[in-house]
Formats: sequence, structure tokens, C-alpha cells
Amino acid sequence: MDAPQIPIDPGVDLGRLLGQRRAFAAVGGRCSAAHAQLLRRIRDEKLYRAVAPSWRRFCGTHLAISCRHADRLIALLNRFGPTYFEISQLVGLSPRQYLAIQPVLHEHSVLVNGEAISLIPENAPKVLEAVGQLLRETRRTKPREPAPETVRARAADLTRRGRIIANQLVALYNSSRSERDREFILESATELRLILMQPWD
Repeated sequence: MDAPQIPIDPGVDLGRLLGQRRAFAAVGGRCSAAHAQLLRRIRDEKLYRAVAPSWRRFCGTHLAISCRHADRLIALLNRFGPTYFEISQLVGLSPRQYLAIQPVLHEHSVLVNGEAISLIPENAPKVLEAVGQLLRETRRTKPREPAPETVRARAADLTRRGRIIANQLVALYNSSRSERDREFILESATELRLILMQPWD
């Protein structure tokens, strides 16, 4: 004789699955941050040299990701810290959106209307709503920058900003006392130079 079937409430089942998804997102955010930290250590300490002649070769052969992607993850970690990865996994934020809400992020919580909402899976709907509200407010209050009038004006502006970056790299190199840091700064400058030297057609 078959055991009686217990009806499953789709709402309860969906709630359980959504709870699991939020938990996975929270763990995924912490794992992504830890992954970026490992990549940074391997690159900065040049640990990859034990198995590959270059960082680019190491990324492709041993990590199965592009060097550009690895560098992007490290850059996000350097710029925003681990919190970016956690909140990005929790509610899906781009770096630009994260910058817009960064001033209201404090100790793994987001401050909205005087209320601190912890960045934990259970609060994902509230965090998403709060982030949406903050981004809408940012769009309303942010003054639009006038578009450059001509291609020449845009090129001149980019050239001016490029000079600033180049001068900052030179100043950083000259002020650095660590040979390893100087080598990293040279690698950064070389990467920029190689991008500019690529064929433009």
C-alpha cells in the first residue's frame, strides 16, 4: 500500500529555494573576495614564476581565465575591498553603482533613512530595495555633465587626463622605496603603453 502523498505548498518550497539562493550568494561573495585576494598575492609576490614565465601565461594555463579578467578582479578588490564582492553577489551591482552607494555603506550594512540594514542573505530584499532607492536618488540629484562639443575637444580632454595619469605614475615610482612596488608600477605603465601601441584599425 502506497504511503499517502503530502501536498507540497509551492509558496513554502519557493521560499526555501530563495533562502538557499541568498545563502549561496552570500557565500559566493565571500568566495569571490577570497579568490581576488589569492590572485593579488600570486601576482604581487610573483609566485606564478614557479610554474609559468609570465602572469599572462599563468592565468591562461593554470587559472583558465584571461589575464585581463584576473587584473580586473584585483583592481576591484584594491579599489573597493571585499565588501564590493559581497554586496554585488547579494543584489547585483556594477562598480559604477557601487560607487554611487559607497558613502552609505558602513561595517557590512547599508544606511538608508537612518536605518542600518545588515548585508546578510535574510535582508537581501530590503537591501535591494534600499539600493534601488539610493540609485534613483543619485540619478535625480546628479547634475549631467555637458557633452564635449567636438571629437577634438574629447581627444584634448583625454590627452590632458592621460598626462595627469602618466605624471602620477612617475611620481609614485619616484616616491616608492620598494623595488617590488617600482617593478609593479613599471608593469602598469608598460601595459598602458602597449594598449596605445596596438593597431587602431
